[in-house]
Amino acid sequence: MSGSEKENSDNYGYNEEAPLAPPVSEVKDTDEDELSPGLRAPYIRNNERASDYKSTGLLLTIFGGAGILFVLLTVIGIIPEYLGNPYLSYGVLFAVFTLFLVMGIISIRSAGIFEKKAKSDHTLEKRILDFVGNELDSAEVDAQAGISDSDEPEVLFFKRTDCLKKIISNKFVNIDPGFLDNLIDEELYDQIFSDKTEE
Repeated sequence: MSGSEKENSDNYGYNEEAPLAPPVSEVKDTDEDELSPGLRAPYIRNNERASDYKSTGLLLTIFGGAGILFVLLTVIGIIPEYLGNPYLSYGVLFAVFTLFLVMGIISIRSAGIFEKKAKSDHTLEKRILDFVGNELDSAEVDAQAGISDSDEPEVLFFKRTDCLKKIISNKFVNIDPGFLDNLIDEELYDQIFSDKTEE
């Protein structure tokens, strides 16, 4: 990896020289998915995924391990057997519990992967918040979004969020659209337009 490529990977594609928003002629036509966000699956943060995978993995691992222990103790005679054909029955049970154990271990490993992604998301989120706080204000976004006095509140919201997406996507290349939508809805919009919504 060259020095410039490493620098881009470390700063999450942040482009210091990029303009705030691309010229209108360079903006691609809106995809159908972007026109109907309600039809898309809700965005799940990586830290939430990590938590889900971890809890599921622990549950499966404990259940699978306890089941394997039960089968082994039964086979060696410590726990009395109550099944007609122990070799077939306990063989099936052992296979099932082993499967649970393997699935649990895989889930725990997946949780570790999502935890690393969550740390990366946190760093990227901080950089975006710093960028928005230092370089953007409501008047500037409204000017680029083409806001007019006759716009209804719903129209204002969609124009502003669409403009924010273009500005941030142009500064932070290859950003996950779902991550950006979630960040705008939960933090950025209120941060920039809090004074406007209170009027």
